[in-house]
Amino acid sequence: MPLYEYLCRKCEHTFEVLVSRKTATAVVCPKCESTELDQLIGLPAPGRVAETPTNCRGDGPPCGAPWCGRKG
Repeated sequence: MPLYEYLCRKCEHTFEVLVSRKTATAVVCPKCESTELDQLIGLPAPGRVAETPTNCRGDGPPCGAPWCGRKG
């Protein structure tokens, strides 16, 4: 289920809700119980980062690509 952020037009409270198809029309403000809400545009969650960086910049082991100039 996606996590959406809402702003209540009535009390200006910002909150997040896990929304499914069944609950999408039933979202209400937890503070004032208003249904006058604006769905905010959120950023995607950051990707997972490898513990040992591997790249061609020099701060990790060489990537192994044929065009990479670094040798291990």
